[in-house]
Amino acid sequence: MIPRIDLHVHSQFSPCAENVSIQGVAKLAVEKGIRVMSITDHGTEPQPLWIARYFAELEKVRREFGDKLTLLAGMEVDIVDGCLVVDSEILRKLDSIVASMHELLQGADAVSYWRKCMLGAVRSGFARVLGHPTWIYGYQLEVVEGTGGAEGRVIRLPVEYVLEVLDEAREAGVAIELNYHHKDPNPFFLKLAVERGVELVPDSDAHNLCEIGNWSWYELALKAAGFSPAEVKWLDPQKLWG
Repeated sequence: MIPRIDLHVHSQFSPCAENVSIQGVAKLAVEKGIRVMSITDHGTEPQPLWIARYFAELEKVRREFGDKLTLLAGMEVDIVDGCLVVDSEILRKLDSIVASMHELLQGADAVSYWRKCMLGAVRSGFARVLGHPTWIYGYQLEVVEGTGGAEGRVIRLPVEYVLEVLDEAREAGVAIELNYHHKDPNPFFLKLAVERGVELVPDSDAHNLCEIGNWSWYELALKAAGFSPAEVKWLDPQKLWG
């Protein structure tokens, strides 16, 4: 069974969000049987301007829903040049951090830059989840045998680099998400993650309410990689606070 958790959900504090709010996603989570949810708005600068309002609203909604839902303070933090862009003093206040790569550094070697960013996030000590690891805006990422490389908008990640990231993630206790919004990662990457014993987490990356709680998609994604939910090492959310 797919665990009823979601550690990647946006709210009114993300400019790309549609009809979501902290209260709205919490209400829907309870209706869909989700027990643990993390509100992870975009951290794209060292001191996000919305952070104080976010904490105030989160605490208000926590009081409203009580023990019906464990609502975590989270953030989707950009990885740039191997580093998380949000100040560590803010990251320390959060329960769960999704580290994501959204764009390439201009002029960088795409394959080496992906490796640098993924390993940097894993080694940061803050990231709990790697967000959409084979999705970067405007690019198609594939996992291939051999040296890999980039051609136009296609980035071919060598298996060697992917396994290095997955092994370090496993040892550091960093999970890979099944991302509903971007339908990521691709089946080969997911297959390698399960085989290496990396924890997985079913995340919606919801920007719209309709993206929350679509459990059948996670099952189909695993099936495409050759696995059932029972064969997966799922992230235990209690590790986030206990």
